[in-house]
Amino acid sequence: MRRGTLNKTSIILIFFVALSTILSFGFDQMVIRTEDKIRNLNIEYQNINNNLSKHETISETLDSISLSGGLNFSPTILRRNLLIKSYILNEIDRYDFFNRKSNKINAQDLGRMMMKEILEITDMIIEIRSQYEQLYIINEKIFEKVGKDEYHSLSDLFEVDMNPFKKDKDKFFNKNILVYTKLLGFNYHWIDKSYSDLQEYREKAIKEFRLRDWYDVYKYKMLLFKKIENDTKIMDELSELFILKSDELYKKSNEKLSELKSSHIKKNFYILTSIFFQIVSLLFLLLLFRSFIIKLS
Repeated sequence: MRRGTLNKTSIILIFFVALSTILSFGFDQMVIRTEDKIRNLNIEYQNINNNLSKHETISETLDSISLSGGLNFSPTILRRNLLIKSYILNEIDRYDFFNRKSNKINAQDLGRMMMKEILEITDMIIEIRSQYEQLYIINEKIFEKVGKDEYHSLSDLFEVDMNPFKKDKDKFFNKNILVYTKLLGFNYHWIDKSYSDLQEYREKAIKEFRLRDWYDVYKYKMLLFKKIENDTKIMDELSELFILKSDELYKKSNEKLSELKSSHIKKNFYILTSIFFQIVSLLFLLLLFRSFIIKLS
């Protein structure tokens, strides 16, 4: 039995067939690895975009709360002195602003208007606090990451301070804050009382308060104005922090997108290169078969 022998050309062709096959297989593996990388990059890219969207939404919501508070606040601040001046002028019997037959306005009517005004201002503060609290509860982790370095506590950032006398008690005639804070109807004053008890207390105050008392209410109202102004300022500062974080995330998103594009280009290159070496392998294989046929003929 004769055994065939491989000449130098056949050995070279076999070598190139094997080399091309190995290279094709290697580039196939690189395609698989690149696809895994692209899959992970897509997940990271989506996570960054979702995070970016949340930060932008929070910033817009904070701006909305601040703007809404400012719009409600502006008309009230413009007429902040009107009622107390009316009451003072009424007390000295020189005021005819409402053009009534009598020069003297009913003091209780003015008292009710001042009571209504300070309750409206209190409602503004509560509304700002409530809107912020809802936003914070839903996005607590995000708030803590963004604002922890700037604020000591973000959970009670807008807690209403019901004791303005801490720093300003010398400005008031009556040093007993309960007289005024009970008018606002906060739960800790009326936890064991009914709403009718609160209404009765307010009516009693309207009847019994004198100029000094209403002037204290006016001073207290001005402190609440400062509170609203400070709250909206903090809202704007928080919104700015979220905008800065959004800019940072936007840059990361662009970087990740560039990385994704680069990985897709590499993947396509690896696919084309693998196909090329498959064709080269087939070509050398055909040449090898041709050499065998020539040798046998």
